[in-house]
Amino acid sequence: MKSPDYVTHGTSSEKDAEKIKKEGFEAQEGRATVSGDLIYAFEWATKQERRKGSKSESEIGEEEKGRMVIMKVPEDKSVDYATHTGAEVDDESKEVTGYSSKHESGRKQLAIYQEGDVVEKRKEIERAKQELKDLNVQFSVFLGENNVDPDQIKSRDDLVEAIKTFDIKKKIEILKKAEELEKQRTEKRKEAEPNVAISQENILMSVVPTAELGEKLGELSQKIRNLEAVDLENFTDEISKIIEDNKENFLASGLDVREVIGNLLTSTMETEIVNMVRSLSMDVKRTQGYEIYNRGKDEVKEKVVNKEQLRQKLEKVLVMIEADDFDIGMETLNRYIRVNVKKLLEELNNKI
Repeated sequence: MKSPDYVTHGTSSEKDAEKIKKEGFEAQEGRATVSGDLIYAFEWATKQERRKGSKSESEIGEEEKGRMVIMKVPEDKSVDYATHTGAEVDDESKEVTGYSSKHESGRKQLAIYQEGDVVEKRKEIERAKQELKDLNVQFSVFLGENNVDPDQIKSRDDLVEAIKTFDIKKKIEILKKAEELEKQRTEKRKEAEPNVAISQENILMSVVPTAELGEKLGELSQKIRNLEAVDLENFTDEISKIIEDNKENFLASGLDVREVIGNLLTSTMETEIVNMVRSLSMDVKRTQGYEIYNRGKDEVKEKVVNKEQLRQKLEKVLVMIEADDFDIGMETLNRYIRVNVKKLLEELNNKI
C-alpha cells in the first residue's frame, strides 16, 4: 500500500494524548498503533475495553474522555500494514491460517516504520518476534525443570529468592544459565521491538470524541455499510467545523483542518470497504468448509454462515452496484466493490 499522508491514533487516556501533544508519538516499529480510519479511532477513544490491547500504563478515570490524535507522516517514516496481519489460504487442506482477524481489518490497524523496504522490515520483525517467543519458552522450561515457577520470576532478585534453599553449586549453575538466556532475550527484544517516533511538530490535532462527532461518524459508517452515496465534501465540511468549534481540541497553528480531515475521510471509506469485502470473503470460505484460524493455528475463528442467506445478500448487493446510478462517492471504490462482489458470488456459486 502507499504510505498515507496522515494517520490517527485513538487513545482512551487524556494523559497519553497530552504527552503525545507535548513530546511526540512513540511506538514499537511494526506494531499496530495508528490507523487510516476515523471511525475506528473514535471507537478507541471512547471504548475503554479496547485499552486491553494498549501498551500504555496510564490510569483512566471513570469519566475520563479519550482523544483522537491526528499526525502527519514525516518524510523519513512510512506507514503500512502492521506485523502479523497476513492470512494464507490453502485450498488443498481448506484452511485459512495466519492472522485472519487483523487481515480483515485492513487499514484499521497500521504501523509506523523507518524509511526503507517495509515488506522486508516487517518480515525481519516477525522473525525476531518468533525467535523471542522461542527464547521465552526456553527460559520458562529451564526454570520449570529446576522447580522454579516462571510466572513468579520478574527479576534476578526474584530468582535469587526462589532458589535460596538450593545448594551453592546448584544456585551458581541456575544463575549462570538464567543470565545467559536473559542476555539473549534482551538482545533479541531489541530486534523484535524496535522503537520508532513521530516528532512533536507532526502532531496536528488532539480531538475530543464528542457525541456530536460520534453522531456524524456514525452517519458516515451507516452510509458505507449500506453502500449509499457519500458526499465527501459535505462530510469534510461538517466534521471539520465540529472539530474547529470545540475549544477543547488542540489544533496546530496555521493548520488547514479541512485538508487533513478530507484526506482521512477518503482513507476511512477505503478502509471500511476493504474490511467489508474481506469479511465477506472469509464468510464465503466458511460456506465451502474452510477452517478459519487466527494467530497462526492457535485460535479457531468460529462463525456459522448460512450459504443461502449469504448468496441472497451478495445477489442483492450485485443488483445495487450494477445499477447505472450506483456511486458510493469514490470511483476507485465503485470499481473495487463491483469487481470483488462479482468474484465472491461466482466463488460461492461455482465451488462446492
